[in-house]
Amino acid sequence: MKIYRNILVLLLGCLFFVPTYAQNEGKKETITTEQEQQFTYYWYAARQAIEKEQYDEALALLEFCRAIKPNDGHTLTFLGLIYQGMGQENRALKTFQEAFEADPYDQWYQYSRLLLSKDDAEMNQAGIRVLEKAYQVQKGGDKKKKVEQSLLNTMLSAYVHVGEWKKALAIQDELDRVTGYDAYSALTRYRIYAMWNKPKKAIQAVDTYLEIDPNDVRFLLFRLELMEQTGAKIKELYAMYERILALDPHNLMVMNNYAYHLATHKGDLKKAERMSAITIKEEPYNPVYLDTYGWILHMQGQDDLALFYLGRALYNVDSSSKTRDEIQKHIDSINK
Repeated sequence: MKIYRNILVLLLGCLFFVPTYAQNEGKKETITTEQEQQFTYYWYAARQAIEKEQYDEALALLEFCRAIKPNDGHTLTFLGLIYQGMGQENRALKTFQEAFEADPYDQWYQYSRLLLSKDDAEMNQAGIRVLEKAYQVQKGGDKKKKVEQSLLNTMLSAYVHVGEWKKALAIQDELDRVTGYDAYSALTRYRIYAMWNKPKKAIQAVDTYLEIDPNDVRFLLFRLELMEQTGAKIKELYAMYERILALDPHNLMVMNNYAYHLATHKGDLKKAERMSAITIKEEPYNPVYLDTYGWILHMQGQDDLALFYLGRALYNVDSSSKTRDEIQKHIDSINK
């Protein structure tokens, strides 16, 4: 029986623990001391076999463990990982399901992960139901314990994956209560609102964080992008460009966008040319920067030189890029 080598990666990251023997209510097994000792022996023997990449032996040993304790969630999960490594995905999925049903508090990860990895809406929703059940079990468990952060993060990713934006934000609220509000939570909120096509809400999320750290260039860039998308007033854009360049004077993307706006809104063309010249000096083959520089030259009446740089831009752009169409429009406009 051939098992893919990457099964070692799947298993070793999870197998180094002392197995727990407590079972869910209604699924407790009565076993003798001798069976308990056999279970422990087979378990550690399976672990050693996995370390030696003797997967056939590990599989047999884990099956012995399963025969002694059919509802041990850890054993079922690792059997599922071995089946998955063997390419027996349906069998792996069934075994992960059994592991989860035996121990929904701990054995949610592999089952939900496999369901959510599929390009199938029904299976994705099944994966989310697994996570939601694990969440309810953990919330109803030991009151001294909090819901695992790893479960919350997985739920957040799953809700985003299927476009459940409100639920994703609710989970981020809970994560903030667990870990505190920080740049990562602000970034997550910005991305959720942006994907949800709610740019004003996205701006609010960015602004909330900028009140804490007004000089965070990354968040200033997020805000600038949103301002450009929502059609902010040109003076407001100019002010944001200046603010970012004061903190990050070598940001070529901002220089390029600022220069292009100046050129297309009858702004300071000399300033636009100076900034644009810096961008093509630093990245002489960047078609976007070459296009901006060429268009600025055209706006100054230097059409021959403009066509030279636009030609270079067209030469360096990918044939399937939308940028190519923009460059060609500029060339056609000058040649009319």
